[in-house]
Amino acid sequence: MLLRHLRYLSAVVEHGSFTRAAQALHVSQPALSQQIRQLEEQLGVQLLDRSGKSVRATDAGATYLSHVHRAFREIDAAGRAARDVNDLSSGRLRLGFTPSFSGYLIAPLARRFREQYPGIALDLLALSQDEIEAGLADDKLDCAIAFWASSVTGIVAQPLHTERLSLIARYDHAAMVSQSIDIASIEQVEMVLLNGSFATRQTIDKHFKRHGIKPKVVIETSSMTTLIELVRSSSLVTVLPDAVAFERDDLRFLPLVPAIDARRVVLLQREGGYRSAAARAFVATLDVFVQELGPPSLR
Repeated sequence: MLLRHLRYLSAVVEHGSFTRAAQALHVSQPALSQQIRQLEEQLGVQLLDRSGKSVRATDAGATYLSHVHRAFREIDAAGRAARDVNDLSSGRLRLGFTPSFSGYLIAPLARRFREQYPGIALDLLALSQDEIEAGLADDKLDCAIAFWASSVTGIVAQPLHTERLSLIARYDHAAMVSQSIDIASIEQVEMVLLNGSFATRQTIDKHFKRHGIKPKVVIETSSMTTLIELVRSSSLVTVLPDAVAFERDDLRFLPLVPAIDARRVVLLQREGGYRSAAARAFVATLDVFVQELGPPSLR
């Protein structure tokens, strides 16, 4: 059995067609069919159901492919390990992150990492929690920064810091005169918030609903950059991690009363997965960066 046979089988099931799989693989359809037949004869089981309009895996084929795909992940990891450059003069790091971190964490962290390791290319991917977990499980990510979810299996988590959501506005906004703000007062100000696809927005909405608050949301956006610029250049306020305001002289944050439950931010990696030299260097850089992030209450 050759690795080629396994990739052919996987392609046929993925495309649901010998013709489309052959085109994608740049081989002739008769050659592809022959290779699959040889594999079935060698295993002594029928792997594909060819009776319908589309080709699909039999029960035996689906079970077999689940092991094959796991083997593909290990083979890909072996290839990266063989190419890994331990002197960090080159390499690539694939980092997933929850989108709300782009407001205060990802850009300065990536900048510092690039300053220390200019030869390592960075793939920065803003993903949902589900996409992050799937990416780690499928070995499409080296690591990820996200919120801790106790239901995650096959993934190890390293605590980073505790994130607190606060009211954020321009430093000269009228709402910024006190040391904290009762959330009932939020109904009196116009707000810009992330849209409902963000976990941060869902957390905010649940908190307001729990306390009977109906905020005056005049703008929703999927862009952290747009949101922050709107707050910096107008009288709009928002609710974001208070760390967003730490390095911006023109923004202030006020703790909410009652406070939204703090969220634990973690570094996620695949349990037992290969750790490249680039990934190990990134984790070391992240550890130092988090220690310097904001006031001691965030650590």
